[in-house]
Amino acid sequence: MSATLRVRIRPLGRVLTVALVLGGASCGGPAPRPVTRTWWVGRSAPMFDPLGPRDPVRWSLERLLTRGLVEEDASGAIVPAAAERVVTSRDSLTVTFHLPRGLRYTTGAHCRSADFRAALEAGLQRPDHATTAWALAAVRGVDAVRPGRPLPPLGIRTPDDSTLVLELARRDRQLLRKLAIPGLCTPWAVRDSAAGWGGAAGLGPYRVQRAEPRRLVLVRTQRPAKGRAPAPDTVSVRFEPVVARLRSALRAGSIDLLWPVPGSLLADPLPASYRHQTGPAVPVRRLLLIMRMDVPPTTKNAARQALAHGLNRSEVTDLLRNGARDPIAWWPEAAPFEFPKLDAGEVSAWLERGKLGRSVHVVMLIDADGVATAVAHSLQGEWARLSLSVDLLPLRGAALAEESLRGWHAQLALLDWQALSDDPAAELAALVMPPRGPAVGTFRTGWRTREFDPWIRPGSPATPLDLDAVERRLAEQLVALPVAELDWMWVERSGAGSTASHPHFGPEIVSPGAAAGGAGPPN
Repeated sequence: MSATLRVRIRPLGRVLTVALVLGGASCGGPAPRPVTRTWWVGRSAPMFDPLGPRDPVRWSLERLLTRGLVEEDASGAIVPAAAERVVTSRDSLTVTFHLPRGLRYTTGAHCRSADFRAALEAGLQRPDHATTAWALAAVRGVDAVRPGRPLPPLGIRTPDDSTLVLELARRDRQLLRKLAIPGLCTPWAVRDSAAGWGGAAGLGPYRVQRAEPRRLVLVRTQRPAKGRAPAPDTVSVRFEPVVARLRSALRAGSIDLLWPVPGSLLADPLPASYRHQTGPAVPVRRLLLIMRMDVPPTTKNAARQALAHGLNRSEVTDLLRNGARDPIAWWPEAAPFEFPKLDAGEVSAWLERGKLGRSVHVVMLIDADGVATAVAHSLQGEWARLSLSVDLLPLRGAALAEESLRGWHAQLALLDWQALSDDPAAELAALVMPPRGPAVGTFRTGWRTREFDPWIRPGSPATPLDLDAVERRLAEQLVALPVAELDWMWVERSGAGSTASHPHFGPEIVSPGAAAGGAGPPN
C-alpha cells in the first residue's frame, strides 16, 4: 500500500470511528437524547441571597445548585447530604460532621469545612431576620450574639478541612432538622449576592450555564443518586411576572411546568394540553393574616378585634380554587380554633370600646405575585362595607421582604406562609418576636412575650406544650389568623407524567414521567 493511500485512509478511519460513536453503533444502540425541562416561574427572579429569608423559588433553585450538611428527603427524614457521616456524642452535646475528602464545587475549587462554618456564622450576623440564631440557639455562645456586633466565641469548630464540630450548651433534638433548612449551612464558591445567579457555584447536582435577568439555564453535572428519579440534563428557567405573557406561553405550549402560579391566574381555564396538579404541604401552608402589634392602630387589641370580626372568609377557598381548604385548627392535635365571626355589631362595639371612632384606616401588605391577590380585593370590599378602610400595598421581591420584616408602612400583611418545620414550637417562633433582635422567618408580628420561651428555646421544658392553651392565647391576641390552608399547586403539561412534589419545598424539577414511574432519560 502506497504512502499516499495510507494518508488518505487514516483520516477516513477516524471519521468512521466518530460516526459510529455518535450513531450509537459502539454501544449497540442510538445515543440518548438530552432531556430539557422548561420551568416557568410566575414572578420576577429572586435575588441570589443564600441566607435571605425563606423564598420557595430561591430555595428550589438552591437545592438544584448545592447541598447543605444534611437535607430533608421527601419522607421527612433527615439524611446526610454534603456530609458523609454525622456523629453525635453520648451526651448529645457534640455533633461532628465528616465531609468526604476531595469535595469540590462545580467550578473545580475545593470545598472545605471552613466554608460551612462561614455560612453558619454569616447567618448569625443577618440584620433582617434571626432564623439562623433560632436554629443554632443550642450552640455554645449563640445566646450572646447581638445584631450589629462582632460574634462572640462560638461552639463551631473546624479541626481540619473535612470536619466540622458543633458544641452545644444544651440538647436540641431538632438541631439536624433545623440544619436541613435550605441556605442555612450551604456552601458556595462565591457568597457575594452582587455576583448574582451567574456566580452561584455550589456542590451540584446542577451548575449555572447561563444567567440573564429573566432566564437561567442549568446543566446537570452529576448522575442522580441511587433510588432517585432521573433528572433532566438541562433545566431552562424563565421568570415571567406578566400574566398576559404566561397566558400566551400556555396557549403556545411553551411551558413544561408553571410554578408558582400567580394568584390572578388561579381562576383561569387552562388550554387542553395543560392541567392543574396539587401536592400535600408539610408543614401546613397557610394564607395568613398578620396584624402587627407594633404599628398603630393595630397596637390596640380593639382594632385587631374589629378587623377580625369584619373578615369574611366564606368565599376565600372558592377564590383560591385548587388545593385550598378552610382551616379548622392551628395544629391537627389541637381543638378546633374559635375564629371571630363576621359580625357588624361586634365591629362597631370594638371600635367604640377602643375609642377608635366610627372607622379605622390601615394598610395591608400583599405579595403582588402571590395567592393573596386572588382574595385581597374581596376581603377589602367586605371590610369597606363595615366602615373599615383597608388600602392594599402590593409589593414583590426585595421590597416585599423588607416591608414584611422591617417595614412600618403596613399594619396588616396577607401572606402565604409555611413554618420552618412541623414542630409547633417552630411555628410559635415565627409568631413570637425574640426577646431582642429581628424576627424569625419571613415576617414581623411585633408580639413580644416570654411565656413560650421554654418551648421556643432549646432545652428540656418541664411540661409538654399545651396546644389548646396556645390556640386560646392566639385567639386572645389575634396577632395572626389563618385564612386558608394551601396545598402546593402548579400547572404542568398533560401526557408527560406527574411532577413529583416535596411536602416541604414544593414541585421537584425531575424528568417528565419520572414521578409516575416513567423510565426517564438514561444516565
